[in-house]
Amino acid sequence: MLKVFKPRTLVIALTVVILAFVAVTQVHRQPAVASGGTCNPTSANRPICPSTAPSNTATFLDPTVTVSNPGNITLGEKVYVAPFAELNATNGSIRISEDSNVQDQVRIIALGTGVQIGPRVIMAHMATVKGATYIGTQGSTGPFTDPITNTQFNNDPAETFLAFNCEVDGATVEKNTVVNFLSRVGPGVTLPAGKVVLPGKNVTTNQQASDGSLGKVADLTQADVSLMQGIIEVNEAFAKGYSDLATTNLSNVTGINLAPVTSFNPGGLPKLNGVTTQNPTFRNRIIGDVVMQDSLNRLNKRMGNRISLRGDEGHPFNIGNVFMADDVVLHALEETNLTLGSPVGYAPRALVHGGRQVVNGVANGPETSIGNLVGLGPNSVVFRSVIGAVSAIGEKSAVFNSTLPQYTFINNNTIYANNGAIISPVEW
Repeated sequence: MLKVFKPRTLVIALTVVILAFVAVTQVHRQPAVASGGTCNPTSANRPICPSTAPSNTATFLDPTVTVSNPGNITLGEKVYVAPFAELNATNGSIRISEDSNVQDQVRIIALGTGVQIGPRVIMAHMATVKGATYIGTQGSTGPFTDPITNTQFNNDPAETFLAFNCEVDGATVEKNTVVNFLSRVGPGVTLPAGKVVLPGKNVTTNQQASDGSLGKVADLTQADVSLMQGIIEVNEAFAKGYSDLATTNLSNVTGINLAPVTSFNPGGLPKLNGVTTQNPTFRNRIIGDVVMQDSLNRLNKRMGNRISLRGDEGHPFNIGNVFMADDVVLHALEETNLTLGSPVGYAPRALVHGGRQVVNGVANGPETSIGNLVGLGPNSVVFRSVIGAVSAIGEKSAVFNSTLPQYTFINNNTIYANNGAIISPVEW
């Protein structure tokens, strides 16, 4: 699952990989004109929902969000819906309660009785929710036993976390749970409060969802809760901050543009090839303190569509020459940055997320970075990790909390975590 190649062999292989990743037909699309939401997200309620709401209670939908059948969608207060998310209520209703968030590239596709999202639910970048699904609408607030400290704790108000590139299909996910990155909860399953689906696992029965001895789930920890609480606070700040920017001028929240000023980010504009740039008509979202080697003209030729490079939380992003297919996302945790080499090939739905590695329980290790001449496969995830030069991450694979040496190849459908302490398959 992890291979180390001789430099010449891997350079040749990576050249092929990167060229394959970026064989993208350039289609210049206009931002989606959708409707948004105790509040239905109709066109009159976009991007601030409802349009008359003060920013401290408003819900905000990025103008690139795709909304189908907005009259069948209800959004509570202080919901943030990030760039290029999809809310499809054509064949069922969608309800998202207060203080929840729908991050970049998240897809919610309702069927049957619809999708019900409770309060304080995190749908992280590229998560998929489909079918008749209930998330964070029921379940216990404790007490739970932390498996690390062996202490009991409660969590009320509760959070629910759907992590990067996971899928929930026709299932019930109770509050105080985590569906980890690249994992799945299948039709008819109930994930009970206090449980965490392990990365890459495919949970298809209620017994798998509740019995940790079967290797699919673990117990919720207080560290999980602390992370979720922080994410909720950040996304509430985004709902307010982007609403303030839109109230000042709607052109502030499209294309290459400003990050909102928050307690964790000073705002500001991207810099392309040394030039501070604000371009509201650009088809992708490049936000805040993002420093790119490429010029705007070169990005027009080397970027696909529906791409989010968001320096609105962690920053700065220092990005070398890019080859980006469609649907790529770059983001970072508070007080961390991203350093990405040149060139790097990003396949469709590749995600790179900044954050420090956790060492002995403390997030004080190296920050996320990627070396030169690296290829990231479709639906791949890099989080809290350092990827050495001349390396490649396979399709639907994740590197988490690790440092990879140069000339490393991670196979397709592989979870590589904690510097190789965990190497396991993605099961679906």
